[in-house]
Amino acid sequence: MSVQELRRKIEKLSSEIDIQKKLLATLERDKILFQRQLNAVLDPVARLPLEISSEIFLQSLAPFPEPGAHNTPMLLLSICHAWSNIALSTPSLWAVIDIVLPRAECFQEVLKIWLRRARNCPLSISLRGDLQDPSVLAIAKIIWQHEQRLRSLRICADEEIREDDDRLVDLFVGVSTPESLPLLETLTIRGRIDEWDFSGSQILNLLRLAPNLQECVFLDVEPVYHLDFEAEKLVLPNLRRLTFGTCTESPNSDDDLLKCLSLPGLEALSVSLQYVSADDLFSFFERSSPPLRELVLGRGYKSRGVVRLDQSLRLVPSLIFFDVWCPNSALMRELFASLEDSSFLPNLRNLTIHYLDVSDISDSSWETLLLALLARRNQLQVLRLELDEHAPPAGVLASMKELVADGMQIYMGTEECNFIVT
Repeated sequence: MSVQELRRKIEKLSSEIDIQKKLLATLERDKILFQRQLNAVLDPVARLPLEISSEIFLQSLAPFPEPGAHNTPMLLLSICHAWSNIALSTPSLWAVIDIVLPRAECFQEVLKIWLRRARNCPLSISLRGDLQDPSVLAIAKIIWQHEQRLRSLRICADEEIREDDDRLVDLFVGVSTPESLPLLETLTIRGRIDEWDFSGSQILNLLRLAPNLQECVFLDVEPVYHLDFEAEKLVLPNLRRLTFGTCTESPNSDDDLLKCLSLPGLEALSVSLQYVSADDLFSFFERSSPPLRELVLGRGYKSRGVVRLDQSLRLVPSLIFFDVWCPNSALMRELFASLEDSSFLPNLRNLTIHYLDVSDISDSSWETLLLALLARRNQLQVLRLELDEHAPPAGVLASMKELVADGMQIYMGTEECNFIVT
């Protein structure tokens, strides 16, 4: 063959190859479409009513999902058309988001689309990481545009502080104070102990905007400045839970804020007692008259307030669950004596004392406790005494075992060993 003939042959083959490639691409596309249709027919989720399939998707959602192709709900968009349609038809899937800073500028558009998919659902938003990163201002503006729909808000300044950082955390992250937060029910603020400072007046402003707030949690928020204790107390009638720490450790956040509040609907309080004295606690209970059911006292307790603390507890006779962390001997002696009086905490059902030093408890105090337990054996259901490595006297253990035999649940021991063996 001549050169020209060979070239024409090659061109013809190339043309036929292109045709076959296009045909193959068409076949592959058709196969994918038919496969998706088959999946939709066979997929049990796709055959369910939207209400049920939506609920299944919601159960797979993390409490605060971080946007990402491999995380729900965005992951659901890549499974098949049926799942994508279900996800996009379920606004509550998009009503929760965890924003970890810093973020690239393109994230602003992602956030807008995400919140738009939530439609009119109440929003739960977590903002954490480097709150002083330049990207936070634009993101905060988008968030506060939806202030009327915020139901849960979590602000976490949990990054390690740098030398050039401003130590004071701006809870509004550069945006002017919102007008109102009418739907806000849960507020969580987290910091790092002795690293980030918090403005007490800014916290109070945030609380003032949320008249329907039901739960407020402060985690590692220390210190808090700029509080005016002489100003009129902020009344939050719907607040049910106020905690200055986690539920598994002694509360450790700055609790000065309690001196500025009146909470007539409070049912659960966890207070560190780092800055709140027994007098302050008495004043708070006196002005609030709360129907308190749960109380946790942290390790910041001072011995000089023993009598006043007893008086404070008598102001909350509705108390059912009472936790005390690292009490000293004076507190234990007074508490055991008070428990002998049936008018003291008459509704108490669960008493927990963490990290009790057995060497601080005298024989007479043990005897007082046993008398109190005998008097309350038909009322007190659970007693948990977390001790150091030493066991209490044998006679005390024997009496405790008798109470267990009568139906009281008692744990007395270390983390590894319960000295009460029935």
